[in-house]
Amino acid sequence: MSKKVIFIATVAKKHICQFHIPYLKWFKEHGYETHVCAGNDFDADDDTSIPYCDRFHDICFSRSPFSFDNIRAYRQLKKLLDENDYELIHCHTPIASAIARLAAIKVRRNGTKVLYTSHGFHFFKGAPRSSLIYYLAEKFLVPFTDGIVTVNAEDHEAAKKLCRNKKCDVYYVNGMGVDTEKIRHTVVDKYELKKSLGIQPEAFTLLSVSEQNANKNLGTALRAFAKANDPVMYYLICGIGDMLDSYKALAKELGIADRVIFAGYRYDIYKIVHIADLFLFPSLREGFGFAPIEAMSAGVPIIASDIRGVREYAVNGENAVLLQPDDVDGFAEAIKKLEADNELREKMGRKALASVDAFDLKRSLRSMEKIYGHYISIKDGEWVKL
Repeated sequence: MSKKVIFIATVAKKHICQFHIPYLKWFKEHGYETHVCAGNDFDADDDTSIPYCDRFHDICFSRSPFSFDNIRAYRQLKKLLDENDYELIHCHTPIASAIARLAAIKVRRNGTKVLYTSHGFHFFKGAPRSSLIYYLAEKFLVPFTDGIVTVNAEDHEAAKKLCRNKKCDVYYVNGMGVDTEKIRHTVVDKYELKKSLGIQPEAFTLLSVSEQNANKNLGTALRAFAKANDPVMYYLICGIGDMLDSYKALAKELGIADRVIFAGYRYDIYKIVHIADLFLFPSLREGFGFAPIEAMSAGVPIIASDIRGVREYAVNGENAVLLQPDDVDGFAEAIKKLEADNELREKMGRKALASVDAFDLKRSLRSMEKIYGHYISIKDGEWVKL
């Protein structure tokens, strides 16, 4: 087969570019032609080139399983897969991965391997009944999948049950990897960076980095920030999404708009985490959670939801405070307690920094290298030493 690989996900900027550039680089280093298929979510003034990607195929996948747009996406993707002799298809995100596995049925019979990384199954302990549709879909798609990669322990067990007595392998990696060394060794002029963001240099600073959507649940964090009621405290929120305007309106309604900075999508999070005193992560659902690890790599303790995924790295009372996602009062009290107790906050920050090595990018690359080795034809001497 041709030495071609394709990565498939719902969107390019907020998924492929955020998580998979090191893996595209890995394939390029092994002589592969690399393709990416995803929706074009770049802004008009963005650089739309994807590093280490030879060809980008813009196909619009809807995140709704009931959207008719996905029928068109299936036809476009099937044509693309049929016309290219891919050795490996690596798909990500629930809907795009479902479409990809269906579109790949024919080429898989001809030898193409299909690998699926679940960044968090939509069915999990405590999930709403509506998640049953995702469970049934995943179970149906197992026979069209060569391997499933999971990023948390609960999903790993679920995947093993899904694949029981099926010809589908199951793997477990500690997330897609964070360049913890780069963050740890980044030197930042905190005064100038805070000033550029509109934050008073000496102000106690809270940080969240996430897409602005309902699942990220930033309403809890905004209400907790308001309840903490400290007029010299700032809350910096990085990210974009369909609820950005709603969160801005809520900040205004709560009377905190002058101390909440919506900084948009940032490419310098590895610097920004160094100006944070606390990191807030009130998500309703996470497969893993990339941003908290970035904050912890700068020695920043987190206040987060006590949910699957987050519990992979956050230990309540050690490097984090874990609460129920809707516990506004609990988040507010944790903010006030850690702001007031410098010694406790610094101790938790040291433990946060000490706990991130297991989630370093190099470890994730090594794990994925071993997984890829089951499906692609690379000789032992060709492996890159990481």
